[in-house]
Amino acid sequence: MAMTSKRRLTNQVLERMTAPKTGRLEIGDDLCPGLILRVSEHGAKSFSVIYRVLGEGGGTETGRLLTGKQHRITLGQWPVVSLGEARERARAVLGKAGAGADPRAEAASSVRERRANTFSAVLERHIRQDAARTISSWQNVERVLRLHVVPRLGDMPMADIRRADVHEIIDDLVTSGRIGTAREVRKRMSRIFNWATDREIISLNPLSGMRRVDLARNTEAGRALTDVELRSIWSAAEEMRYPFGSLYQFLMLTGQRRAEWAFSQRSEIDTANHWLDLGKERFKSRREHIVPMSDNLWALFERLPVWAGANDYFVFSSRHGRVPVAGFSQGKRTLDELAQEYMRKELGKPDAVLQHYRIHDFRVTCETRLAHLGFNQEIRDAVLGHHAKPGLQKTYNKHDYLEEKRRALQAYAEHLLAIVRINKSHQAIAA
Repeated sequence: MAMTSKRRLTNQVLERMTAPKTGRLEIGDDLCPGLILRVSEHGAKSFSVIYRVLGEGGGTETGRLLTGKQHRITLGQWPVVSLGEARERARAVLGKAGAGADPRAEAASSVRERRANTFSAVLERHIRQDAARTISSWQNVERVLRLHVVPRLGDMPMADIRRADVHEIIDDLVTSGRIGTAREVRKRMSRIFNWATDREIISLNPLSGMRRVDLARNTEAGRALTDVELRSIWSAAEEMRYPFGSLYQFLMLTGQRRAEWAFSQRSEIDTANHWLDLGKERFKSRREHIVPMSDNLWALFERLPVWAGANDYFVFSSRHGRVPVAGFSQGKRTLDELAQEYMRKELGKPDAVLQHYRIHDFRVTCETRLAHLGFNQEIRDAVLGHHAKPGLQKTYNKHDYLEEKRRALQAYAEHLLAIVRINKSHQAIAA
């Protein structure tokens, strides 16, 4: 049973108010008629507003008072909802009721809208209306979110997701060493929330201004790998075999970005000219980029699985070509563990340590070795697909260095395979 009284509510009153011995206590606010503070026997304090709707059930206005059936709407628990905010919400409800509109109908509509706009539902719309049209590797975007976010936040209304919820997901990824995945999750979540904000599905992006120093990218260009490191990593990749082992060997032999081979499709391979043709839509710089395949690399390519019954398929896939390879963090960990063992065996030192390196360092190694082989900066830039420098823009527009790139990658492949002690007659690269 509720015991009701009335007084002017203040923050001091709220802080000092104690729970009733039995039942609950309800106190009306002198400054905002209709606003009620309810205190349970356990000490919980919450706000609600009692109102009557003009014209409902014969309700009329007499002076400044409304007659008719009373209704109640819960406004929230103190101190999550402050006294000032409770008064503001209560006055808004009373104003609508005084104009003949029942705020409950609006509240019910808002609840239905919130339930309809769960993260999973908004993700479906975002993929269909935005990502699939503007992001070349949108399947990978969808896969990352379904794997790491949907199980945690899928059923939660977008409006209820807080920055802390996203921090928690990223914290777990960072703790498990998946820094790259954590970066991708934050990037994609931020894009979805910006998209939802622009369409007024939510009013604010909870990731706006989010800071994660632990996700800051290493701004250094990287390092060139040594001969022993190249031998160890190549042997590890060979032991891993398809798809990851083969992918790493392709990256080592060409110096291309991971995505350019990881998401490559059979239709992008020109069998007549032996090259990978990356169109403007998929290449990072939004311009065409052709990667000539050396004789050695083509031999490796011909040994890759051919997925029958498909008009087109992903070259590197763990699902019969239907989707591109995924799980890069685990793949890199396996590569490192195997390479560590090969290095220790070669050096004869059980405590030898493979220094940290990134997949990006295959690119650094390729450029460094090409320089030692006598290829100038323009050709190296063309091989790696670097942005054209201002002074070279006209040159790039007229001449893509195709033959120079082919000679450079052929020379580099022979150089690399000589280092890892694998010659052209080896089974893995048989012509």
